[in-house]
Amino acid sequence: MSTMRQTSFIARNFLFALYLILIHALAALFVYERWISPYFSQSEFQAEQVTDPTEITEVPTPQPIPSIAAPTPLITEANTSQPENGAPSDSTNQLMIPVVGIKPEQLQDTFNDSRSQGRVHNAIDIIAPLGTPVVAVSDGEIAKFFYSERGGITIYQYSTDKKHVYYYAHLQKRADNIKETDFVKQGTIIGYVGDSGNSGAGNYHLHFAVTLLDDPKRIFTGTDLNPYPLLINGIEAQ
Repeated sequence: MSTMRQTSFIARNFLFALYLILIHALAALFVYERWISPYFSQSEFQAEQVTDPTEITEVPTPQPIPSIAAPTPLITEANTSQPENGAPSDSTNQLMIPVVGIKPEQLQDTFNDSRSQGRVHNAIDIIAPLGTPVVAVSDGEIAKFFYSERGGITIYQYSTDKKHVYYYAHLQKRADNIKETDFVKQGTIIGYVGDSGNSGAGNYHLHFAVTLLDDPKRIFTGTDLNPYPLLINGIEAQ
């Protein structure tokens, strides 16, 4: 009888020990799944080893500025008069399309498109890949570098006679070798297409505007002109 009680006691102790081991194993598994596994999962380790397939766009190297001194204009009766429609009267007679590789037929007239808060666009958007060079549409002085919540990285450039200002916005960056007050020639690379400001991530384009100034010293005020008809017959930026 004593032997049976001893055997029963050993069996109960064994079952109790097995029960404790099972309880601890389940508790350890719960802790691992709840707090440890999310940070050390095999899938994340594998993901870290995967090469990012996203294509990296190389930003072209800015080209040297051809000139930083304003040329002496040839004053004739033809270039002293202002066109009736307020269009720029630069000596080039044409504005160059400000994005390299864009042809006239690719331009869209978005001048009168509506924008948030009841605004009108008063500019055109020129769609192009990230990092595409942006060039000066005309000869003229760099009036101002500016950053705004809407426009992002921007450049203001005077026309030769300082009666107009050209506005380039949503840039990825400005060319490293230009600064305010530099006089740049038509076709000089001044920046690169981006999505800064309120453009929207990945919505790469140049916001381009032309303003007939009330006062050359006040570049933010004047009459907005539609750039589309001014560019549609322009030459392609090379």
